[in-house]
Amino acid sequence: MLYSSQHHLLLLIPAVANNLLYLRCRKSDHIVITNTVTSKIIEERTKDDTSILKINLIKKTLADARAGHPLSFTVQNKLITATFKVDNDELKSDDIFKLNLMPPYLITAKGTAIVKTMNRSLTSRGEGSCEEVDASVFEKVMKESES
Repeated sequence: MLYSSQHHLLLLIPAVANNLLYLRCRKSDHIVITNTVTSKIIEERTKDDTSILKINLIKKTLADARAGHPLSFTVQNKLITATFKVDNDELKSDDIFKLNLMPPYLITAKGTAIVKTMNRSLTSRGEGSCEEVDASVFEKVMKESES
């Protein structure tokens, strides 16, 4: 019997119920904000963030409980890659998020953004790790962020 690569992926990931994986991710981002006219650094800081993710391995979507709509992702060598791009009159941004699908579920993220109306650019680079959680944790955080 032939199995798809997607089936193999599901067999390799522990504790996947109904092709869904729920993770609590803790990440530390280094952020630099620069004036695009003078190139001077306006602010530089580190920000710690915790997110609860719902990963649908069949639909290949990833949702943050605080954000609402899911992002599409690709999978290669047990590594999820999700990209998010915006380009409008006010903002141009390009973000890449990567998550290793094997414990300890290491994550990396990097991004750039230009706030056109404020002559500011932002670069961020972060890394962290995730742990499996129950679906109820995702649902609780999602309901709290809606209210």
